[in-house]
Amino acid sequence: MSYRASATSISHYAKARLRRSLKARQVRYDLLRNGLKQARHVVICVIRDEGHRLAFFLQYYRDLGFEHFICIDNGSTDGTAELLSGFDDVSLLSAHGSYKAARFGNDWINEVINRHCQQKWVLYVDADEFLVYPHCDTRPIDQLTAYIDSTGGHSLRSVMIDMYSRHPVLENICEPGRNPLEVCNLFDRSGYVAHFDERTWTIWIKGGVRGRVYFHDRLWDGPALNKIPLVYIEGERLFLKSSHQVWPLSLNLGDMRGALGVSGALLHFKFLSTFVHKVADAAHRSQHTEEYAVYSSSKDKDDFVYDDTGTYRSWKDLSDHGLIQGEGWKYWKNASESDV
Repeated sequence: MSYRASATSISHYAKARLRRSLKARQVRYDLLRNGLKQARHVVICVIRDEGHRLAFFLQYYRDLGFEHFICIDNGSTDGTAELLSGFDDVSLLSAHGSYKAARFGNDWINEVINRHCQQKWVLYVDADEFLVYPHCDTRPIDQLTAYIDSTGGHSLRSVMIDMYSRHPVLENICEPGRNPLEVCNLFDRSGYVAHFDERTWTIWIKGGVRGRVYFHDRLWDGPALNKIPLVYIEGERLFLKSSHQVWPLSLNLGDMRGALGVSGALLHFKFLSTFVHKVADAAHRSQHTEEYAVYSSSKDKDDFVYDDTGTYRSWKDLSDHGLIQGEGWKYWKNASESDV
């Protein structure tokens, strides 16, 4: 099956390319480590006052096999920069400008990955997002990307899974260094809706707990849960709408060429106690999407639990409910053209 990029998609690409050029001057390379050159698997994120999350965040992705981190700090005042400067596997950059005007950090990300991450697998996530995929507990990231390479793929499709607890959000306190899964280990096992847009080659996903609680009467106005967070950078790569949509458009389809397609998930820990303070902060809301207006105008939600709430223990809980695919990928070996 082949698709042609729509005029709208080409326009989005052209604008993203122009914005990358214009916003490049906002990025300052405060501490660019030599280890970045040798790293093949890199995590990149834009952060602001996330110091309390970073100890566990960094260790989680180190344990998955990522070799380097690029952290773009956008004006933290909580000691985040000082904390990160102490790690040899972290390159620390700073961005001076409006997060919202930089397309929620996308323009900065696009500049950095195209300039410094060629021939690398790059994972673009926020500090409250944790990648899982079939067998992630026993198979590190380099084995998954080797499989995707063998299919001719260059990206991993993922769904964002919002995690919550049985308690009011304000009581979901996660101390620095603690696994947030110990605080919020519940998720919606059903209630997700997908639509494939042929014009952008993008599978848009809505629903989950935010769709159910905050957008139940207008689901498609709710947050997009589809992401392409893991991309192999070869030539020009541009994130168009956060990591929901990527250029070239073929990357939006993920690994669909092999005998067994694989997809992952981002466990999203939005509903920790810090969320209540962010929603109440007008300055924070002004730098984010209109989605935050819904959270701030809604009454406090004390109970997200419903009939199809599930408890997350491992990636298998997502696989069993069809939220991630490709459980058998570790058994497959795809033949290359030269092999044939």
